[in-house]
Amino acid sequence: MVVNFAGKYKLSKSENFDEYMKAMGVGLAMRKMAGLMSPSCEVTQDGDDFEIKMNVPMVNTHVQKFKIGEPFQDLAPTGEKIMVIVSWDGDKLIFDDVDKTDPPHQIVRELDGEDMVVKCIKGDAVCRRVFKRT
Repeated sequence: MVVNFAGKYKLSKSENFDEYMKAMGVGLAMRKMAGLMSPSCEVTQDGDDFEIKMNVPMVNTHVQKFKIGEPFQDLAPTGEKIMVIVSWDGDKLIFDDVDKTDPPHQIVRELDGEDMVVKCIKGDAVCRRVFKRT
């Protein structure tokens, strides 16, 4: 059974975000500004077709439009264009960079009740962000 991520969410908790951003190569000023933001997120889903809109106050709206198993162009936290592929791992959405890096980079999204938990991983830097359904 495919999990339905569709809905609107607001960031409610963030752990180790600065360490993750640092591991991704984001500079101090941008990390500090990003750490103060409280983004909202809207997910639309039709089976394996997704659109995720991340609305960051005073910055921009980041849109990810993709189909499971098909590479798509995305933006790294540094603003660099990268190719990403998404797969299912049980009830989790796994976002992997197509061009592997050392250390590897991965985003994992999963539902925990009414919350969407997003784990951002770059080597040993692991960030956990919890978005509450609104």
